[in-house]
Amino acid sequence: MWRPRVLRTANFRLALSYAAVFSLSVFLLGLIVFFGVRSSLEQQLRGQIEAEVGQLLVDYRDDGVEELRHDIRERIESNPARRLRYFLQSPEGRVVFDRLPAIPTPDGWHTVRVPVEGSRDATTSVLLHALTLDEGYKLAVAADLDPIQDVARAIRRAFGWAFLFTLVAGAAGGLWLGQRFLSQVDAITQVADRIGKGDVTERLPIRGTGDDLDLLAAVINRMLDRIQQLLENVRQVSTSIAHDLRTPLGHLRQKLEAMRVEAPQDTLRNEALQQLDAILDTFTALLRIAEVESGSRKAGFEILCLSEVLETLVDAYGPVAEDNGQRLTEQIAPWIYVYGDRNLLMQLFANLVENALRHSGKGSAIHLGLEAGANGEFTATVSDTGPGIPTAEYPHIFKPFYRLDASRTDPGSGLGMGLVSAIANLHDLSITLGNNAPGLKVRLQGHCRMPALEGDAAP
Repeated sequence: MWRPRVLRTANFRLALSYAAVFSLSVFLLGLIVFFGVRSSLEQQLRGQIEAEVGQLLVDYRDDGVEELRHDIRERIESNPARRLRYFLQSPEGRVVFDRLPAIPTPDGWHTVRVPVEGSRDATTSVLLHALTLDEGYKLAVAADLDPIQDVARAIRRAFGWAFLFTLVAGAAGGLWLGQRFLSQVDAITQVADRIGKGDVTERLPIRGTGDDLDLLAAVINRMLDRIQQLLENVRQVSTSIAHDLRTPLGHLRQKLEAMRVEAPQDTLRNEALQQLDAILDTFTALLRIAEVESGSRKAGFEILCLSEVLETLVDAYGPVAEDNGQRLTEQIAPWIYVYGDRNLLMQLFANLVENALRHSGKGSAIHLGLEAGANGEFTATVSDTGPGIPTAEYPHIFKPFYRLDASRTDPGSGLGMGLVSAIANLHDLSITLGNNAPGLKVRLQGHCRMPALEGDAAP
């Protein structure tokens, strides 16, 4: 079941939990107040009725039933608006004063329904105290329970609204806290995603509030500072080694090349030249990867037509494929523009095509594709019908110096796909491997850009 992201945040759930606990507290408090107030009011009513019964009994014992009737009538006439209810039942069962079919038995406290004055069918609840007098008479004094019930309804209504308000306020507060927390998490996630793609110069945002997220971001930023320093040290060492070794190796190659003029058939020297060329290619690739990963080439980015770049590659490698007994096909959508470096993109796709030509074998077909997708995206593919690569090897293909040939007897340095990955990351291209059934399919996805008009500056 789909739910908005904010409803899944820890802050929202915590706020909702607090709201639930607080609402339960309001509910329990309402019950305590409700029963406490009702019990207190009922106790006061009982005391009032007992006092009235006691006074009437005194008059009855002194002067008899007639004096009792007289006293009750005086009480009714003196305060007709706010008074107690009086019932006197004769031995024949006739009830005088207020309307009551019969006084309940046994003696004691009862809650009964009595008719409402001026109404034929309406009734109301009263708290009644009944007792039996001499000569078969029965006396009952009662008080209306409507005021107590009105207070009880008011308490229930007040605490009901308070309970509802607490729930709504808690949910609204949870949504606000969750949304605020989510915006912070999104900002951290975006930066972390760029860091995960290789841009270790990015840092997590710190808002200066000193909360847990700020403390965590500060710790991670210090860790990234250390990682960046270590990576720069490693890159500097590898670049320095490549520079320092390439110069004497270049001089050595020049000397061997000069010696080949005198004895061109020297097999040992020619083999040494081939090995030296391979070493120089490795150092060149290392320096190229270091240059790409440094991001310095982004300064030369421009909006260019990727379709033209791939068509140029097809023209260049088509004859090579024919010479190898292979076939290079293409399906390139026109007028797809990207923001990047033309030479680096040419290098990226050239490496992929060369790998396909080298590893797919004679009689295979290599296909180069480019198509526009939804939301301003494009997809470029380089596929072949060769033996392919085991799926378990996919995560390792783009690692520098990684080769499927564990014995490393085949020619190559294992840096070609590492350079492909570095160039793809520099251009914000996602690169994935898949089974072409048979063969390997390399898929690159990125965002199209509108072609630059004359005089426009690059974005």
